[in-house]
Amino acid sequence: MNVKGTATRLPTSRKAATLLLACTIFYPQGNTFAQTATTAIPVLPGSASAVDGAASPTPATDSGVSTGTVPATATPTPAPQLWRPSNNPGDPIYEQQDEAGQPYAEAENPYEPTVDGGENPRIATEPGQTPGIRLGTFLLRPSISQTINTEKQTNTGGPSRRNYLTTGIRGTLTSDWSRHALTVTGDGAWERNFGSDKDGEEPRARIEADLRLDLGKETTANLKAGYEFSREDTTDPNALTGAAVQGGEHRFTTSASIERDFGKLRGLAALDLSRTVYTDAKGVDGRPISLSDRDQNGANLRGRIGYELSPALIPFLELNAGTTKYDRRLDNSGYARSSNAYGAKVGAEVDLGEKTRGEAAIGYLRKQYDDDRLASIGALTLDGELNWSPQRGTNVNLGLRTTIEDFAGGPQGGWISYRLDAGLTHELRSNLVARLTGQIVHRTFPSSDMENAVEYTAGAGLTWGLNRYLDLTADVSYQWTPVYDSSELRVGAGLVLKR
Repeated sequence: MNVKGTATRLPTSRKAATLLLACTIFYPQGNTFAQTATTAIPVLPGSASAVDGAASPTPATDSGVSTGTVPATATPTPAPQLWRPSNNPGDPIYEQQDEAGQPYAEAENPYEPTVDGGENPRIATEPGQTPGIRLGTFLLRPSISQTINTEKQTNTGGPSRRNYLTTGIRGTLTSDWSRHALTVTGDGAWERNFGSDKDGEEPRARIEADLRLDLGKETTANLKAGYEFSREDTTDPNALTGAAVQGGEHRFTTSASIERDFGKLRGLAALDLSRTVYTDAKGVDGRPISLSDRDQNGANLRGRIGYELSPALIPFLELNAGTTKYDRRLDNSGYARSSNAYGAKVGAEVDLGEKTRGEAAIGYLRKQYDDDRLASIGALTLDGELNWSPQRGTNVNLGLRTTIEDFAGGPQGGWISYRLDAGLTHELRSNLVARLTGQIVHRTFPSSDMENAVEYTAGAGLTWGLNRYLDLTADVSYQWTPVYDSSELRVGAGLVLKR
């Protein structure tokens, strides 16, 4: 019996062993089994493969005897080349360089100038804000709202209630110029009662334009113009008792100011002009009641000088002088109510960046009437405003103002009004914003035996963004004046369409 298996496999094993030994002998020596590999630096074809500062070995003959001594010279290492994979078998595999540490040849998101070639960036769009409508170098953001409301009033005349619709319109027009800036804001509301009764309807409108002129690096001028219409509130001391509809007030305003920095000093000069026209009120019997004797013109000149202790704190001194001239020298009660006013206050501006900024001042204001029978009024003034953002999505606003208002008639000159406003907005979610508002108005009557009056107002609301262009709103407010035993509750909900 012949066995061929072992005899046949033996020559094959010897051939494989011989081939493996030949590959081992003729393969170039290197760190084949090294645990830590050193990244090789790729070189250009044909260049010497020398390591930094290392000398090239002396050439040898086949017998291993050196044919001569060649001085060792350092070959400069060529600049590293950009990594790219090789398709040639046997080429070393180099490690790809990290792109994060390499400079960009050019910006991937280059800056774009404004439409008119300026250097100001585009108007940023805040979260939840619509892109608006581009009108040349202007951006318009309009909105229209429709709400359904209910109102309940309680006063000395007894309780009353009405249900009504409110149509509102609001818009902002902003310029996108390389220099200067123009901002126009406006809003209005029209109320319609359910049914034929129009008592209690309070239309209102407001528009204001502000033009900022950059006259130089340290000089800025502002030109403003505005118009406002509102109906006199029933809790106002000048409101007509028993009138079915209070009179309306048209107010036109314009102003010019210039501000300049003189090193550490900052100066401001401003002139404010106003024109007020009153519409007729309507009595219970439906007859009109003229209020034209209250039409007036006003002017006020003020100057401010401040010193920069630091960019965050600037104390200042402000002086102002104003005058009020009525169209009629004597009102319906026979008094000359034109007057002159003078005031001064000291305070400080605070600017801690985006989180906190505002100002506060204390001073004195005096008003003197043309008619000697009307007593002059002097008042301690408290004025200020504060904008505070304790965290992203939360904003707190405070405002305090002191004014001297004129009586519409009678032997009293006027009264002093202190007004405090507060507002809080908070983003509960990216598309849900909550609002809280409050107001306190304190009126004192130094030239009259009338009791001081305090008016409280509180409100809350929610805005739910259904999408980028449509919001759902809900609001509730309550107003209470204890001295007049008057209160008012309003509740409403509606939709706001934005563009």
